[in-house]
Amino acid sequence: MTTHAQLSPSGASRWMTCPGSVVLGEAYPDTGSNEYAAEGTAAHELASWALTEGTDTVAYLGRKIVVEEFTFVVDQDMADYVQQYVDNTRAIGGELFVEQRLSIEHLTGEEGAHGTSDAVIIAGTELVIRDLKYGQGVKVYAPGNHQLRIYALAALAEYELTHDIQTVRMCIDMPRLAYVSEDVMTVDALLEFGKTVARSCERVRAAVQYAENNPGEMHEKYFAPSEDACRWCPVKPDCPALRNHVLTTVADDFVDVTEPIEPQINVEREFDNDTLGNLMAAIPLIEDWCKAIRAKTESELLAGHPVPGFKLVEGKRGNRAWADQSQAEEVLKSMRLKMDEMYDLKLISPTTAEKLHKSGKIGPRQWPRLQDHITRADGKPSVAPETDDRPALVVTATEDEFDDETACDLV
Repeated sequence: MTTHAQLSPSGASRWMTCPGSVVLGEAYPDTGSNEYAAEGTAAHELASWALTEGTDTVAYLGRKIVVEEFTFVVDQDMADYVQQYVDNTRAIGGELFVEQRLSIEHLTGEEGAHGTSDAVIIAGTELVIRDLKYGQGVKVYAPGNHQLRIYALAALAEYELTHDIQTVRMCIDMPRLAYVSEDVMTVDALLEFGKTVARSCERVRAAVQYAENNPGEMHEKYFAPSEDACRWCPVKPDCPALRNHVLTTVADDFVDVTEPIEPQINVEREFDNDTLGNLMAAIPLIEDWCKAIRAKTESELLAGHPVPGFKLVEGKRGNRAWADQSQAEEVLKSMRLKMDEMYDLKLISPTTAEKLHKSGKIGPRQWPRLQDHITRADGKPSVAPETDDRPALVVTATEDEFDDETACDLV
C-alpha cells in the first residue's frame, strides 16, 4: 500500500533545508485545504478530465467539482485558464501520463511513499515534467525547483529502463499570471541533485533521532529559516528559530520578547546600500512571520484563549446591499423615479468584451476592431529581487534632495 510522503515533493523546499521543521511539524494536525488550495485541486481535476478524455475544458462548463467542504463550478474563466495548460501540454506530443503516481521511496527512504505529478511526457529522448499551478499570488520558478526535480527523479526511475532518456525538461504553468517557467537538465545533472536529496533525508533522520534522544529539545543546527522554507510551514507562528532570526535581523542587539518592544525612530542613514539590500531581502520572510503571528493570535482569541494585551472586536462592516433586490426595485418604482435615476448604465469593460469574444458573441473579425480602442496604463515602479524575470527600469542617479536637517523636519 502506498502512502503520501511526509517528505513530500511539494514540501521539499522546506524539509531539504530545514529538517527541524519536520520534527516540530509532527505536532501540528493536518487542517485540510483552504479555499485557495481547494480551488487549485479543482483546476487540476478539470485539467485531468480534458487531457485524459481528449476534450477541451469548455466541455465541462457548469460541472461541479467538490473538494473537501468546498464546491466549485467550472465557469468560463476556469475553463479558459486551464485550457492554456492543456494546450501547452498537448503541444509537446510524445507519450503522456496524466496525474502520474510516482514512487519516491528510493529517494526518501519512507516505505511506500509516493508523489503525484500533474503530467509526465516522454518525447523522444526527453523526459518532460509539467506542473499546473492555479494560484495568482506568488510566482513559482522552475529553475532550482526541488519539487519538480524530485518528480523528475521519480519519473526517471520509472521509465529509464524502457526509454532512452538523455535530457529532462521541467515546466511550470501559471495561467492566471500568464506565466510559464522552464528548466532543462541533463540526466547526469539530475542524478547529482538526487545525491543532495539523499543527504537532506539523512539530516531529517538525524533530526528525528536527536528529538527522540532529547525529548522537548531540538538543536539549532537543524533549523534554517528562509523565505521558501518557511512560506507554507505549519510551525511558522511557533518556531523559535524563525522568531530569533526575525528579531536578530530587525534589532542590533538581543531583544527580550518577554518585555514590550519599544519602537525607535532614527532618521540618520546608518548603513550603506549593501546592508539595505540585505535587509530588503529579509522583508518577505519577516512579513510572512508577522502574518503568521497575527493569524495565531486571532485563532487563540477565537478559541476563547486570552492573549494579554489583545481582544476581538467587530471589524469594518460590509458595504450596504439590498436585502431583496426585486422588492427594493418595486419600492423604488412606486416612488415614480425616472429610469436613469433608478438604474446605472455603463459601457462594458475590455475584460468583459474579451469574454464575449471568447464565447463567440463578438466574432473573430469584429474583435480586432476593438484593439485600437483599448489602452492600459503603465505599471508603477516596484522593487523586485534581481532574479525577477521582468527587465529592470533604467533610472538616472540623482543627488539627495534633502539634507539631514530637512529630513528631520519631515519626520
